Amino acid sequence: MKDSLFRFIICLLSIVFIVSCKTNENIPAQSMNPDGRYDSEFPDKSVSDKLNEISKTIKKLDCLAFYMTYVFPPDNQLRRGAITKENIKEMSVSADVTNQSVAGTAAVIYYDGATIGLLTCAHVVDYPDTIFNWYDDEETILQSISVKVRQQNYISGLPDGDDIEIVVLDQKNDIALLKRNLHSHTEKPDVFTYKAGNTQELEWGTFVYIMGYPLGNLMVTRAIVSNPDKTKNGVFLTDALYNKGISGSPVFALRDGVPNFEWIGMAKSAAAENYMYLEPDSDMVKVTHAKYPYEGVFYANKKLAINYGVTFSVTIEAIEVFFRKNKQAIENAGFNIEDILP
Repeated sequence: MKDSLFRFIICLLSIVFIVSCKTNENIPAQSMNPDGRYDSEFPDKSVSDKLNEISKTIKKLDCLAFYMTYVFPPDNQLRRGAITKENIKEMSVSADVTNQSVAGTAAVIYYDGATIGLLTCAHVVDYPDTIFNWYDDEETILQSISVKVRQQNYISGLPDGDDIEIVVLDQKNDIALLKRNLHSHTEKPDVFTYKAGNTQELEWGTFVYIMGYPLGNLMVTRAIVSNPDKTKNGVFLTDALYNKGISGSPVFALRDGVPNFEWIGMAKSAAAENYMYLEPDSDMVKVTHAKYPYEGVFYANKKLAINYGVTFSVTIEAIEVFFRKNKQAIENAGFNIEDILP
């Protein structure tokens, strides 16, 4: 009798222990301890649906600028203050049309039925009107002048309308507002309407998402925040793997789990460094066998190398200041400033 009772008690305790373990296992940590802070761990639920919504508002931005480039001989006497349209053509030894291109990301942040507004980084669309190149470091002997004759800004996936225009840009903070005036009877686009966050509340290890078009592909990546005190300078630092084309990508953080996404900024740049290298003449490479020594001419060239894993983003506060500071220009372009503020 005692043995039967003992076995019954042991069995009952085992059932209670198993149920207790299962119950604790199925309660997400975020649900147990909501603290009002940005999350520093993987979400406890799927974020796929929310990211799919966001992806419909993110667009690929391609910018192409055409320049008329005039080249001058090394003994020319042109000086910066004495350059005119006439002597450029008269003293140049050649004139050719060249182009420069940059790819980036833009987010649809405004729609009123007649106009679409998009946010991106200024450096993606800001091409200088004139570019000077010099033979010497003192910039006294002019080598060439490139004068911009045309710029094309193209964003795929937008309703039909006029050309993409630059409304206002801020070179210092690297922010630009673009717009397209729409033709009539166009389909309504998805608009980015997520709540603005507070980068002053970012902490070491805060978990963030970045969505954009690195190397022309719509992608989402995750990263963690470092040195949160840097937000005082209008930027914050993450370990995101930055690639060309990600400039202008929105950055999000979660507060107490899914679906509480908050917009905290925009990816703008990565740490990088220039290095010089020698490269062979391209025509000689075609006729040179790999097994034999190269005997042609080498040329010095320069390349910008990205230091992956060090990405800087504009804070949401800097974006809000940009809108308020340029309120008049934005309203003159046909926007309702209250609808465009995050």
